[in-house]
Amino acid sequence: MYESYLKLTPNELHMHLARSQHKRHPAEIQYIKDKVAAMKEAIRVDKITRANRRTEWTKVLAPLRYELNSAKVGRAYNGDTCPHRIEAFDAYIAVMEKLNAMLAHPAKVLEKTPIQMATAKNLPNNGEHWTDWIPQRIKTPISEAFMEIPHKAKAKRKIPFLRTVTPNLHAKAKKRLLSKTTKEMQTLETRILMQPTEERQDQLKKMKAALKIIENIEDNGFVPASWRGIALD
Repeated sequence: MYESYLKLTPNELHMHLARSQHKRHPAEIQYIKDKVAAMKEAIRVDKITRANRRTEWTKVLAPLRYELNSAKVGRAYNGDTCPHRIEAFDAYIAVMEKLNAMLAHPAKVLEKTPIQMATAKNLPNNGEHWTDWIPQRIKTPISEAFMEIPHKAKAKRKIPFLRTVTPNLHAKAKKRLLSKTTKEMQTLETRILMQPTEERQDQLKKMKAALKIIENIEDNGFVPASWRGIALD
């Protein structure tokens, strides 16, 4: 009803309503101004929400599509026509294509985040990486098939379902996690100075260990959202 007012600034809207041919009561003018302001805020929040969800879906789908393209290139490498090799690559590619097709729609409509969907499906690691979406009963036979491919000297053996990401996503995620963990650790150190406890000291020790591991994650290695996702054992 008030969509035509959305492009107006608050001052422009006030002047427009005040100069209207139809005399409006001050209370009605204020009501319209409040409604338009609420509509603008809802639109702003929706844009931010959708942008955040799009970013979260990119974290899942970009590495999947990167690996899918890599597998397709690997399948055709040097024209190797070993039947067992082709069969293993075809199975791996088919699984990734199926997952890509399944996630394409929710990633487009942006009604839910990957974590929300993963939680509903009870997936491991909150579905942070695309490999979390593939059941182990499917991973195991494909991984075994790749291990059975005759190995060629100096050739790098393909290992499917590695938790890797694109270099760009890795760099951003690593920088973000290092900054987030460092700030959290500084806050914890301040609390320890004020009130040291065994629990806090233990947590600080774990955070310092996690920071070293984070710093050494390989350039295409998966980076979790929190230091708590780092395996310390």
